[in-house]
Amino acid sequence: MIIDDFLTYNKHFVQQKSLPHIGHLPRKHMAVITCMDCRLVEMFEQALGLERGDVLELRTAGATIPEPERSGLESDLIRSLAVGVYLLGVQEVAVIGHTECGLSPKDPTILTTSLITSMQALGVDPQKLIEQEKLANVQGLLRWLGVFNNVHMNVGQVVNVIRNSPYLPKLPVHGLVIDINTGKLELVDRAG
Repeated sequence: MIIDDFLTYNKHFVQQKSLPHIGHLPRKHMAVITCMDCRLVEMFEQALGLERGDVLELRTAGATIPEPERSGLESDLIRSLAVGVYLLGVQEVAVIGHTECGLSPKDPTILTTSLITSMQALGVDPQKLIEQEKLANVQGLLRWLGVFNNVHMNVGQVVNVIRNSPYLPKLPVHGLVIDINTGKLELVDRAG
């Protein structure tokens, strides 16, 4: 199992490295929201010039807040941002989506088929879940997952949800898109 590889590597890591003690408050007083895509690991921090302890980094599928969670208490992202703002000193937020995101498929039919096939292969009945959670249909399931058509529009929508959340104070929230292949950042929405 991969977990055994992690444990073996970690044993060597702690024997060879001595990490400096740093506080848990982000030095740059910033939260960065991005996608959980494995292609962003390491590249993302390097492209932004970030080091350990610089920012509070929050990762979600698609760097998004699914439609059903955009209002009310359901959004774990808003809850995490509230912790960052009220308890960790976050004063600024950047939402950074990326090109070629798996939640923004070129062909939604392929994503839908792949999702249903994968769920069934893993023993989850998509139709039963849709009915149980009152998602109406497969499109409701896709909305719950946070599927979107355009990364730039999605970033703008997430920025607006954060800016208008009653659980957060007014603070600068920026929107950007990073190119998954080059690391180049594109500003979508800069806080005024």
